[in-house]
Amino acid sequence: MPLKQIPKEKKEAYNLTVKDLREKVDLILKKAQKFEREGMRDKEVVSFYKRVAASINYLETVKIFNKMNEYSIQIMDIKNDLYLSNARKNIYQAIKMLETIVGSVIDSSLTDNAEIMEKLILLNPKRIINLLKKIDYYIATIQLAEGENSKWKWTFVEMYGKLAALTKNLINFKVYGQQIFDPTTPFYEDINELFQFSKKHIETAAQKYRAKYELSTMDVSDMNKGLDFLNLLLRINILLNEQVQAQETKKTIEKWKDKFEEDIRKKDAEVKKKKQDAAVAKRK
Repeated sequence: MPLKQIPKEKKEAYNLTVKDLREKVDLILKKAQKFEREGMRDKEVVSFYKRVAASINYLETVKIFNKMNEYSIQIMDIKNDLYLSNARKNIYQAIKMLETIVGSVIDSSLTDNAEIMEKLILLNPKRIINLLKKIDYYIATIQLAEGENSKWKWTFVEMYGKLAALTKNLINFKVYGQQIFDPTTPFYEDINELFQFSKKHIETAAQKYRAKYELSTMDVSDMNKGLDFLNLLLRINILLNEQVQAQETKKTIEKWKDKFEEDIRKKDAEVKKKKQDAAVAKRK
């Protein structure tokens, strides 16, 4: 398909419209990179806060890149793939900055990050939930901008997986796991919202990885990631003494495992049959 020809006057109108936005995003990006450089020098608490600041600034660029893409569609009737690509990259970078503090592993103990989170006093439950909601919003915004049939469709599964992992690793389960039951505790409502947000996104990540497995890749690793997220959800259910939810999660895990094992058996049988057919054809 030939590239769409854009009239010169529309290009000029677009460039004039986004001129200030380009300058603004460049300044914010430089600020983010400065925070990142300074934050990665050591593992002191102040440096961790600078990594959080870097993350927030990278997310701010996503908003502007998306706005410039919207103007591109309005003025030139074409998506700006470069700006959408920059937006995706900076969402990843924002997440990466937080991962350098709390990690990206989901099968570790729920209390592994308790010591780190206790040091980050300024990163209270309200700020944590607001930061996670901001990441969630920008992933959804760029996914919508890319469109349902985008070649990046399955890339967003990984993004949502990383967000789900962050919700687990940014929660101080040792402390919040007790405070969630005490209405007198500071940030009680935020802690409850944080747990609900985490459980919702962990389950969503599991469902998205299963969909990717069934509709796209049939890759064992994708189904295993889905199961890993369900097992994480089960551990949280048990920690919070959510007996009914825990039983439901267990049933889902068993159903998924049965389906997965059946798929593997079918795949092995197909491979075996192909080898047998090839051997028969070779003898003829």
